[in-house]
Amino acid sequence: MQAVEDKAVLSVDGEKPFYKNKNLLRLYLQMIPGTLIVSATMGYDGSMMNGIQAVDRWNIYFGYPTGSLLGIMNAILPLGAVFGIPLAAYISDHYGRRWAMTAGDIIMIIGAIIQTSSINSELRLFPLGQSLDFQASTDKRPITVAMFLVSRFVIGFGLTIAGSSAPMLTAELAHPTSRTTITSMYNTLWYVGSIIAAWVTYGTFRINNDWSWRIPALLQMIPSIINIAGVWFLPESPRWLIGNERYDEAKQILIDTHGEGDPNSELVRLEFEEIQAAIQAEMALGKQSWGQLFNSPGNRYRTFLVLCCAYFPQWSGSGLVSYYLAPVLRTIGITSQERITLINGIIQIWNMIVSMIGANLVNRLGRRVIFVSSTSLMLLAMISWTISGSQYTMHGSGAAGSAVLFSLIFFMSAYNFCWNPLSVAYPVEILTFPIRAKGVSLLVGAVKSASFFNQFVNPIGLEKLQWKFYIVYCSWLGLVLAVVFFLFPETKGRTLEEIAVIFDKDFYKTEDVEKTVLEDDKSSEKNGNLTVETKERI
Repeated sequence: MQAVEDKAVLSVDGEKPFYKNKNLLRLYLQMIPGTLIVSATMGYDGSMMNGIQAVDRWNIYFGYPTGSLLGIMNAILPLGAVFGIPLAAYISDHYGRRWAMTAGDIIMIIGAIIQTSSINSELRLFPLGQSLDFQASTDKRPITVAMFLVSRFVIGFGLTIAGSSAPMLTAELAHPTSRTTITSMYNTLWYVGSIIAAWVTYGTFRINNDWSWRIPALLQMIPSIINIAGVWFLPESPRWLIGNERYDEAKQILIDTHGEGDPNSELVRLEFEEIQAAIQAEMALGKQSWGQLFNSPGNRYRTFLVLCCAYFPQWSGSGLVSYYLAPVLRTIGITSQERITLINGIIQIWNMIVSMIGANLVNRLGRRVIFVSSTSLMLLAMISWTISGSQYTMHGSGAAGSAVLFSLIFFMSAYNFCWNPLSVAYPVEILTFPIRAKGVSLLVGAVKSASFFNQFVNPIGLEKLQWKFYIVYCSWLGLVLAVVFFLFPETKGRTLEEIAVIFDKDFYKTEDVEKTVLEDDKSSEKNGNLTVETKERI
């Protein structure tokens, strides 16, 4: 049978970027409290734990934890997140993205309340908020951290449920021309939470009672409260609705968000048909299960990349700054509470600025350019960090200590330009609809399992090996650079459905009808043009 191809090309919204499109602008503003704020919870936690480790009152209350005890107090949160993986995918697939976020938020609020109320074995002697004599800190009193550990496990459990659905809903609602930029912004809000926590602890460390750390612990629930209110102003994912045969609702959402309210929008028609055809073809392969992540070469490749995006950034050295900045700074002679919390606050602001710049350049530069260049700079910065740290340890050089601080900031700049925006946005866009919920849940769970190991091992490594511990990260970054250079494909200028063709070329060649919504690279750089192309085989 001879193939005859009919092609229709339509330029959509060529002169109107999203901030001049009333419907899209409203949608993206609603995403800030509706999905993006979820990332701030994790950012808040990292910066809060960084800050309170420098607060004397927290150290006194829990007996100056170090080494493995300090490690488990941090690492118990990602451990709880790992246990939340199955429930996260189940709620998201069966009840929708919004209900999954709501359930996760409620669990995190409960965890934050328990965390704020945490007690040790000395509660009878030292009630909540009562001032303590600093001399008592040298006494060997029996201390328990059980309640604090339970609270952090609960927060982690809820974080996986909310944190796996939020980036999915963001990507599935976003317009094709701005999807990557908006999805990349998800992880940059990590630093909104971290900045708030850093400056809260900078302000509360002066309080001469337990509220110096309980106030930051209590405020960890704020992003979850905002998200519970904000998510219900957003529509449900049209892809989830189509997957559950609620076609009219899905099409109306596309009309309202992508078609400027025009029911005759050609873009909406083609986008709806493309999503419907792709989902029906993928669902026809059989019952959806966790095994589908590995049931084809394309899915195994996707799963491999998802795991890379989880483990690569977590084990790159970023956790040293995110959770153990205070111990790192102490290795170069910075011990003042005020100075440590001030440096933490300044670094978090800088990190957010760099992350937002990276997120906004993803479409212009492409994923591969950012992955390769940033990882190369991270490796160079870590080598500099290692050499400077060794010089400070051996000679006590003030210049070497300053070089460590500079290397640390340079490392985090390179990390945040790439891995902060793309470690979530890239996996979300390469996963097809039937495996997206499970794939993103796997991503979040893998991130937390890597983080658990990372946060448990880092304080032990710093305590036992000091600067030599950084050599491990130099070796790891060399491996990361090789993998991203040879195995990470470019996805620039493609819709979610078209990206699938990169991984499943043989499967999509068998389809009778292909509908693709393509970004024209040249015009998108100028004005965000979207070209709609329909191909039919007869």
